[in-house]
Amino acid sequence: MVPLHKITLLAATTALLSAPAFAQSEFRDCLQAIKTEAVRQGVPAAVADQAFQNLTPDQKVLDLDSRQPEFTLTYGRYIGNAVTPDRVAKGQQKLAQYRSLLDSLQREYGVPPQYLIAFWGMETNYGTFLGDFSVVRSVATLACMTKRIAFFTNETVQALRILATNGMTSSQLRGSWAGAMGNMQFMPSTFMKYAVDRDGNGRIDLWNSMPDAFASAANFLRGIGFRPGLPSSDEVFLPQNFPLEQADMSVEKPVKAWAAMGVRRAGGAALPASDDPSSIILPAGWRGPAFILYPNFKAVMNWNRSTLYALAVGILARQIAGGPGVMQAPPDDDQPLSRETVIEMQTRLARLGFYSDEPDGLLGPKTRSAVRMFQKQVGLPADGHPTPELVQRLMQAVR
Repeated sequence: MVPLHKITLLAATTALLSAPAFAQSEFRDCLQAIKTEAVRQGVPAAVADQAFQNLTPDQKVLDLDSRQPEFTLTYGRYIGNAVTPDRVAKGQQKLAQYRSLLDSLQREYGVPPQYLIAFWGMETNYGTFLGDFSVVRSVATLACMTKRIAFFTNETVQALRILATNGMTSSQLRGSWAGAMGNMQFMPSTFMKYAVDRDGNGRIDLWNSMPDAFASAANFLRGIGFRPGLPSSDEVFLPQNFPLEQADMSVEKPVKAWAAMGVRRAGGAALPASDDPSSIILPAGWRGPAFILYPNFKAVMNWNRSTLYALAVGILARQIAGGPGVMQAPPDDDQPLSRETVIEMQTRLARLGFYSDEPDGLLGPKTRSAVRMFQKQVGLPADGHPTPELVQRLMQAVR
């Protein structure tokens, strides 16, 4: 049986979404339903009332939420933007600046310093872009005026809990348009579960206290599966006869098994003598670099579900720690595909029986697996990487 408070919230938000034109009264009804849930979770009614007083939806948040990128980024373009010489140099400076604190956190949480710095660099460019949206207004807008009702309702409730427990006002709770906050861009629910008062002043401050920010990130990473030992990934060189269909995140083997097949670290060094499960991927196809993904890669993806983001974190962390950059360059002619093209490609792959999900224009693991099956069918290298040439061949094969 569905609890009454959830029925009330669903009714309010469903009415809001189905209305031909937005009415302020419906927004207020939605906020009231959220307040009811927040109070049920222990938030004082006065805190919710103050946070919601005169609150209006933020049209800019809705505009940003509806804006979809026209093209999917290639590996080369994504990594080129994320791992720049300037970001590496600044990361090394920050690593030296906070070394003592970071070493202490590594002993406590098991997360290497270079990873905390890399996440900081990826999320806010070392604290230079924290966002200046009202978090409560953002998540309430998204809860009441988009289809992701449950997710953003919970984030709104957790934002109210932060106000109630952390001695903050709504005006102090600032972040990205989607509600991510502070140096490490925590969502309110992540803040409530993992944020740490490292400096011991009785208040968690992810905006101005780097001890709090770093400790919270380390606690979060440990909580989502990051463990001491192997890094998240390594660049590797594949032997000439490597079966490309095994270069897929769904294929796991012990690190030793890949080594026995002739896979070596880029530069020629042997892989770690480890029985840990691992996968090989080719993010730019068989002509680009190859990476081995260790168990910590999954933890990094629990922070952000993007494979390219997780690769960038590992590449940036390695260089911040003084290691080499990626040795194998991506192919110069690797071009981004438009979302419209990817949807058309997914539709045709579905007609062949290779793809079963709803076409969404995103190059996820299932789409790449479907591409690989088509490549095998037509005798192309089965690397799962869709090039414009492959798309053209697919369009010709399936009308």
